[in-house]
Amino acid sequence: MEITAFYPGSFGEIVQGKVQDKDLLMSFPINIYTRVRLFECRNPVRYKNLKKSYAFIENIMKLWKYEKYYKDICVNIDSDIPKGKGMASSTADLCAIYGCLLKMFNRNYNEEELLNECIKIEPTDSIMFDNMTLFDYKYGLYRENFGDYIKFNILAFEGKSAVDTLEFNTRVLNDLSNVEDLIPVLRQAIREKNLRKLSYVSTESIVRNRKRLYYDFMDIVFSIYKSTGGIGIIGAHSGNVLGIIYDDMEKMSSAKLKVHSNNLKVYSVQTLDKYSFYKKRRDCFG
Repeated sequence: MEITAFYPGSFGEIVQGKVQDKDLLMSFPINIYTRVRLFECRNPVRYKNLKKSYAFIENIMKLWKYEKYYKDICVNIDSDIPKGKGMASSTADLCAIYGCLLKMFNRNYNEEELLNECIKIEPTDSIMFDNMTLFDYKYGLYRENFGDYIKFNILAFEGKSAVDTLEFNTRVLNDLSNVEDLIPVLRQAIREKNLRKLSYVSTESIVRNRKRLYYDFMDIVFSIYKSTGGIGIIGAHSGNVLGIIYDDMEKMSSAKLKVHSNNLKVYSVQTLDKYSFYKKRRDCFG
């Protein structure tokens, strides 16, 4: 038997920080995907770069009382999501693997099960949920649904260095900044589908947390944002990517043509709205 599933990555966090002493975040799914293929095989090679994936599969098999099948499962991952950049590549891989396992063993989707098993592997992105969710990404003890995902354009600036999420989250880091005052603005932005208010929140969030993860190209991105008609900045707080949010595709395309950098990879992405994301999740989880 062979099963394939796709799942999108995310772009950074609209918000990340402390809310009532909890470390929370909210992310958006984007149109960059991982493709996971699970298939039966004998004596599979457990490649080191797939350590998280095989640990997740083994945990699920134990949970379902199917341990005897684990030794015969192989996984292949073909992902367009940059690794180690804070774009939820691992969360996307695990979600797609879960979708494959559901189909392989004729199981029903269980959000709590997926959440708990992902958290066991590493801190997890909020794109595992079908709505915009403010989420305790380390322990999964708090989540709040804010409404439907919104489509918008992002011009991405990707630095060369990568971040190991597991290692990053064991470092002694500066605390996340308090973002409680941004949450009412975020609720209003989502309710009104107001991209400028949303961009204000994402910009404030990345600026406030600058001491936690330093971007040596932040000033460059801010300069481009202000000179090209962007409406805000969005960033991956545990990665090495910043983006400029645009409410106009032509402005973004024009800005992309003006950017020349040997040190940064520059490309455009789009967030997924509720209809596109629902379809991807339905295809993945059944």
